[in-house]
Amino acid sequence: MVSIDIRTLLLGEDQKRARQWSIGAGILFVVSLFYFAVVRTVDVPLLDTVLWWQVYAVLLTGFVAIQAYSNSGIGVSWLLVFAAVAGVILNFGGIALTGAKPGLLLLIGYAFVGSTVVAAIVGTLGFGIGTAARRITG
Repeated sequence: MVSIDIRTLLLGEDQKRARQWSIGAGILFVVSLFYFAVVRTVDVPLLDTVLWWQVYAVLLTGFVAIQAYSNSGIGVSWLLVFAAVAGVILNFGGIALTGAKPGLLLLIGYAFVGSTVVAAIVGTLGFGIGTAARRITG
């Protein structure tokens, strides 16, 4: 029977590295928030094509795979995706396409729920790819 340490599973093997990745998640949130605010306000077609949803998802999956390869913490993987997607949703990404803009509380609710769902899917996928690559390479 394999013994599983929950803390190591969530944060990874190196606590210092997990802290660094968590700071990176905060930076990723700010960058995502500002980038999509610029895309929404400037309305330059080139900016829209630079980062499509599909490309954004692939980049996030790759970024999480790199984190999982280096430290193998699924909680940190989820945090990275949560932060990146929250920045998009808080800039009305995919919200209010057919109606009025939601209020602040509703927008925060959408960001929390949407980011949690995407973090569970993309974060787990990237984590699986990164840990599999780590086991393969030794």
